Amino acid sequence: MAKHLLEYIEIKDFKCFKDFKAEGFKRVNLIGGKNNVGKTAFMEACFINSSVRDTSIKSLIKALVSVEVSRSQEWFYNLHDSSRNEYINSILDILNKYHNSHFKSIVNDITIFFEKEINIKINDEKYIQDDLDYLFNETVIPQRYNFISSLYISSKQLDELYAGAKIARKRKEIDEFINNFDSDLIEYDIIKDTPVCFSKNLESYVNLNEYGNGLKRYISFVCAIWANENGCVFIDEIENGVHHSHLDMLWKVILETSKDANCQVFATTHSKECIDSYARVSKKLEEDDIAFVALGKNKKSELKSLVLDFEMFQTEILQDHEVRGW
Repeated sequence: MAKHLLEYIEIKDFKCFKDFKAEGFKRVNLIGGKNNVGKTAFMEACFINSSVRDTSIKSLIKALVSVEVSRSQEWFYNLHDSSRNEYINSILDILNKYHNSHFKSIVNDITIFFEKEINIKINDEKYIQDDLDYLFNETVIPQRYNFISSLYISSKQLDELYAGAKIARKRKEIDEFINNFDSDLIEYDIIKDTPVCFSKNLESYVNLNEYGNGLKRYISFVCAIWANENGCVFIDEIENGVHHSHLDMLWKVILETSKDANCQVFATTHSKECIDSYARVSKKLEEDDIAFVALGKNKKSELKSLVLDFEMFQTEILQDHEVRGW
């Protein structure tokens, strides 16, 4: 596994995480836990930490904006149309949500804190509020495209993901994937900013929206992995919009594609069917570079983790133990 991929994460004072550590991550990591235990927040912390490049404050702000956009597309458009002062204030509002937050891994050590004004430390580099001013001159920072929300996938996001897959010269693989999903579909493309699939029966391109949210999410996952070759992809509620009969095919593609692309994947779920499928397919493929991350609270209501490697995970599933947190 490439050195830049996450092996562990330490999280302090971020949302429900006070003093938390999880270690033992593999190439593909499925995160489970009870409702509202912090699965998405855990993945957001991993995403933020892994997204910063060359101790750049711009890449940090870009990651924080992406997390905000994943919660509300409307927020992004409001930011895009804002004035310089409105923009700076919006960024400060975001940073306020991370007061005293600390994210540490083998990739980065990031702290966001306030004294009289904002202070940011990325590894050995320090930044203050004045360092935000120059960012506006480069126009509004766009969102990153390796965090896939459970709520909404825009045509623009699909366009960016597919562009990344094309740069990796994986158009053929994308077409093969949609054909396996539906034998009537033989080609995927984006025409006039609209995602489309070519139907053999209709002998024409059809708007992707006609096939429901499931296919759109499938395509976004595969394109994201190829677009982030040698990097990381984060998928919130991976089973959302996916019919249970397609879960095995989904995991097969993710496990095989992530290996070919050397891409580390983190995904959340609250579905027992999704977890069972993950175990079943990884066992069938003899793919042991996987982990299951169970989140739960101890008797003191402190959030803790249990990271199961392939063998431990398969044993828990075989014995029909509840692995979705505690």
